[in-house]
Amino acid sequence: MTRVLVPDHIDAAAVPALGARVHGLRGETMGTTWWVLWADRDATRQAAVRAAIEAELDLVVAQMSTWLPSSDLSRFNRAAPGSRHTLPEAFADVLQAALWLAEASAGAFNPAAGALVNRWGFGPAPRHTDPGFTPPDETELCAALRTQDWRRLAFDAATREATQPGGLLLDLSAIAKGHAVDRVARALAGLGIAHALVEVGGELRGQGLRPDGMPWWVELECPPVAPGHSPPPPTRVALHGLSVATSGDYRRAYRHQGRHLPHSIDPRSGRPVAHGLASVSVLHTEALWADAWSTALTVAGRDAGLALAEAHGIAALFVQREADGGLTETLTGAMARLAG
Repeated sequence: MTRVLVPDHIDAAAVPALGARVHGLRGETMGTTWWVLWADRDATRQAAVRAAIEAELDLVVAQMSTWLPSSDLSRFNRAAPGSRHTLPEAFADVLQAALWLAEASAGAFNPAAGALVNRWGFGPAPRHTDPGFTPPDETELCAALRTQDWRRLAFDAATREATQPGGLLLDLSAIAKGHAVDRVARALAGLGIAHALVEVGGELRGQGLRPDGMPWWVELECPPVAPGHSPPPPTRVALHGLSVATSGDYRRAYRHQGRHLPHSIDPRSGRPVAHGLASVSVLHTEALWADAWSTALTVAGRDAGLALAEAHGIAALFVQREADGGLTETLTGAMARLAG
């Protein structure tokens, strides 16, 4: 039986205007894809909508990309030790949120773990797909771990100033896509589009309703199931004033000498997670927080992650890979309430 998750309140009166229909656009950004659906009577402004979407996505790339050498983040990472920098507004806002979650999660989420991400082959260089690539040895891990104390940034949110202490590499990949989704949703609202579904690289946010008065329904992604086991029942979510993000050990992973190495790196140990947590899906009003929390809870693991999520009232679905290959689901209290 399908599990259905719905928000506490759906405003059935706020349906799109008579004659509205669903329009769609898609494209590429941040090394992945994006798509947007919206309900509107006007079929002539797709060019204006695309321009608004791409402007927001381009801003996030220009400020926060680890892959673009000219981005504000890349320039900060290359800056001289002891230098003080005023960050652009969006970059500063995302960094402030990331630093808060770093503290709240006791380092399970760490925006200063760029050196570790890079050395495990998930950053711009070296890539784990490069010929001759090998994972880091103990000496390299220790060196990377010494550079990633986020507190060394001495970040001042009021002035948007941060210090490059030397060798610290920021990586906002686990939160920037969610922020991009939020920016696109707000840009659409600024155009008078109140009913839309926005997706960037698997992170989604829905606002308003479809022309038929139904919410924007999406189905949560299920991790791969081992032979001989059945998948958990499907979970459908009504994205009406809600965002969803899923982090999993089956995405962006590679094998080395028989080891499965997922892209989720535990910044505290310096190694890819290996606790058997197959995926974590988080629902939140903002995609930024859904994105960031799904990463933090994945790194923390099921038991510690559940405790952390419950402490902060986070709606999360944990899918654990058991020793026999089966999958076990656990919902936080906030997520269970959405299931009625």
